[in-house]
Amino acid sequence: MRLLNQFFKVSILVLFFSTMTFAQEEQQAPMYVIHTDHVNFNKMAQYEQVAKELKDNCVKHNVKDANWLTVTAEDGRYMYVSEIKNMAELDQNWMAELFEKMGKDAASAMLTKMDECYDKHGSEILHYIPSLSYNPEGYSRDGMNFREYHFLYYHPENGKALGDAMEKIKKMFEDKGVKNGYNVYHSGFGSDESYFIVAIAGKNSLHVAQTGEENDKLLGDEREAVFFEMIQLASRYDQVNGEIRPDLSYAPQEE
Repeated sequence: MRLLNQFFKVSILVLFFSTMTFAQEEQQAPMYVIHTDHVNFNKMAQYEQVAKELKDNCVKHNVKDANWLTVTAEDGRYMYVSEIKNMAELDQNWMAELFEKMGKDAASAMLTKMDECYDKHGSEILHYIPSLSYNPEGYSRDGMNFREYHFLYYHPENGKALGDAMEKIKKMFEDKGVKNGYNVYHSGFGSDESYFIVAIAGKNSLHVAQTGEENDKLLGDEREAVFFEMIQLASRYDQVNGEIRPDLSYAPQEE
């Protein structure tokens, strides 16, 4: 895995996001840099072994500058998610610390084995959107590492209308007292398309399906018109199931 810190250059950090509809909120809410490796299925076992080796070496050497959450998807994506405070943090190269502590030759050999496992990879920014996310009081994602991701792609001119439609859905969930929540994220710098992600957590796919059926009963028939108002504004839609992987995630030891 090549974490391309040079992918983001200081000279272009002033570029606008693909849509300005939620720009102010995006600047205030948490944002994440996502590095994605599209792993070939026949190389999955090798990739997993090296990914664990990468984490183990970061643990062994207590690399301070690295911190990531790993998410795997059913389509072969391995996503490394790191929260950042501002765009300037993208200029930091945490790999330098690993190379120094592990040794250049050993670190290079390890990452070369990882590079053999995919043909495509890239990095982008993702923004959490609190105003569209629904997290009722008492709701917790503890023990729920399964994720159902709904991707809503849209043409930029429909960004505000789509956001308004998603606000109506949140209001409906609030009014009906739905117990389980969801988080909404928005594409940012590095993405070649504009999209929202709705992330639903569960213990497994069956658990998400069961809670979805319970929500449908609670929301009633009026949900159909509200959801249609949203989906008709999307240029395309995709659903991908994923899993949070604590065994492949890393955070430095606290002192």
